[in-house]
Amino acid sequence: MAKIKQMNIVAEEISVDILEEIYKQCDWQLGQFLPEAAEGNQVNETHSYLVELVVNHLTNRIKK
Repeated sequence: MAKIKQMNIVAEEISVDILEEIYKQCDWQLGQFLPEAAEGNQVNETHSYLVELVVNHLTNRIKK
């Protein structure tokens, strides 16, 4: 049981790192989907949607 608990802790730490990288990559790609004058809520909503799409694609790949 201790090994499974340790694996869970490691998995949590990895997921934090992976999510940070997903956010960075989405930030970097975001400009191609927004007009130059985009601000605030539009940027946040577009970023959130892109992150969600990436996570969905990852989930689909893992489930195969």
